[in-house]
Amino acid sequence: MAKRSSRANRQIRRNITGWLDKGRPESTGAAADAVLHVLAALVAVLLPLSLVALAAGMVFRAPDLMAFEIDRSGVLQEAGLQLAPEEVAAEVSDYLRHKKETLELTTQVARQDVPVFSFMDEVNLDRIRALLDKALYPSVGGLAFAVILFAVVRVAKRMRYLKYAMRASAALYACAVCFTMALALCAPLREMVFSRQPGVEFADGELLPRLFGGLYPILSGSMTCLISFIIYITLYSVSRRFTVEKETIFG
Repeated sequence: MAKRSSRANRQIRRNITGWLDKGRPESTGAAADAVLHVLAALVAVLLPLSLVALAAGMVFRAPDLMAFEIDRSGVLQEAGLQLAPEEVAAEVSDYLRHKKETLELTTQVARQDVPVFSFMDEVNLDRIRALLDKALYPSVGGLAFAVILFAVVRVAKRMRYLKYAMRASAALYACAVCFTMALALCAPLREMVFSRQPGVEFADGELLPRLFGGLYPILSGSMTCLISFIIYITLYSVSRRFTVEKETIFG
């Protein structure tokens, strides 16, 4: 009985939908399809770019990866600082996450407390934080907007648009990942991109650029790709359940 009732309800919905489509002016249907096409295209663009930008901000602000690279590279020992890598990484992370407004970490030199970071280190880190903040809000907003657009197209029952949007987003996501890893692996490309960012100028001999050197770009780029991939593949899998039944995830 339950199966028959379910089949009957589906048939009723089909009949109502078909009746509405027949009664709708052709121009209105074409306009609605054009709008849905644009919305699906926005989903395809916003979803992958927002995910990569959001993951990059998360990785850059986290202390764990930086502490690992500081410990591995021995940069503190080279600078003559008797500090734990976790202390230095936590100081930078707290500043980037707005938990601190000044860099307060000090070390003992001739029985006097001396700041670990120079004035220019703090100026550069403040500008880096501003850049991360500018990237954070559009990435969160873009991701939320993409989810809302997805819901709108889903309610409109135009599954083919969502199917094409998610396939296009997969291609754009692959491009974003390739660009992220190119930045991580290619120092000249990285310098060219970041040199265009206003105000961030690293000088030789300062501590901050050495903290972000070594394998840190490669590690952070790899972690950015991993985190964004986990989130993206989850959203992709959920979207496929609404668009294509009984197919493989990339089918």
